[in-house]
Amino acid sequence: MLAFNSAAQQSLVKEANKAASGLTMTVDSYNKAFKKLQPALTHEETRERAETWALANRIKIEQYDKYMDNRRVGKKIDSKAMGYTLIDAYDYAMTALQLDTVFIVDKKAQPVIDKKTKRPKFKTKYSHDVVNRLISHHDDYRIVGSELYNIKDWNGAYKAWDDYCKMAARVDDPRWLKPDSLVAEVRYYQGIAAWQKGDTIDAVRLFCMARHGGYSRKEAYDYALVCLSDLGNETEVVRLAWEAFIKFGTSDPQYIRILINDFVNREDYSGANDLLDEAMDGNPNDDELLNLKGLVIESQESIYEALPYYQRCIELNDSNASGQFNVGRFFYNKAQETRQNSRLYGKRLADMVNPIYREALPYLEKSYKLNPNNEELVNALRDIYYKLGEAQKLQAIENQNQ
Repeated sequence: MLAFNSAAQQSLVKEANKAASGLTMTVDSYNKAFKKLQPALTHEETRERAETWALANRIKIEQYDKYMDNRRVGKKIDSKAMGYTLIDAYDYAMTALQLDTVFIVDKKAQPVIDKKTKRPKFKTKYSHDVVNRLISHHDDYRIVGSELYNIKDWNGAYKAWDDYCKMAARVDDPRWLKPDSLVAEVRYYQGIAAWQKGDTIDAVRLFCMARHGGYSRKEAYDYALVCLSDLGNETEVVRLAWEAFIKFGTSDPQYIRILINDFVNREDYSGANDLLDEAMDGNPNDDELLNLKGLVIESQESIYEALPYYQRCIELNDSNASGQFNVGRFFYNKAQETRQNSRLYGKRLADMVNPIYREALPYLEKSYKLNPNNEELVNALRDIYYKLGEAQKLQAIENQNQ
């Protein structure tokens, strides 16, 4: 019975081989040939044979070619099905090569080393054809990855691009290709696919591979910074921002903003000032840099010296939440100081300080609309509404922050 079952499975391989060798093959007839082969891919007698997987690889590669023939003559094709045909072909090839590569050993069971290549000798039967099929379709994996990405199949795009890069990296074996200049760029796009499918950690790894492989365009840094920020990895954000700043200078202020914030967080105001002055030489009207300059000056001196920078910041961009808050904070602090230093009380004190609170209010309310999560801002608004008797506004902000 066992012998009969084994022979039956081997017969399936032969039938599938014959079915895939017709002169008038179509996409559907390749599907039928593969269906004949499928049971042999899982049966214990045939799944361990390189011949089985080499045939699966050939059927899928030739089916892909048929898809391409149809496209060239203007027929409508299923791009996703075509892409996965090529992806499957790679996986079947890897299994075939693993099973087909038998290393030659000596009488002591030690690998025999080829004197020319200095690598272990091995013998194969199907590997030459399998590798040649992949090599001749190498660039197709890159193209298929783009097509799958365009239809938002992130997993398929990721896998096709990964197969492309793995083939190009197989320099350990003379049957494979040498690395090509597009690998780093493909790793970058693979990183975007990883990010799109929610694997942020892997996306960071791939963007790093792209940069180290020679893909040094700005977006390889920017996407990595977004991912690192999402992961909350501040140390790596700062490290990569330095790397980008050294390469791109002040052409994009985002890098220097990250670095200056790091200086401020570490209370290294001298370093922050030096870097800010360098950045503002090339970007004098950058609202974020002006706001940061104000914060550094305030930390070193006082908010009074910083106010002109905060005011210039919101003059350039009235949607800068931090700038609006800082101007409002100036007037709020001024009102608080006036209260503390005055000998007046009651209505006379209120008549003195309430106009200052009202000066602060439009800036703080604008900032609150832009960023309602600033707790210090919320507390300032609560205090002002209470002191000005703005009961309705006070209740509204209490309801929003319960």
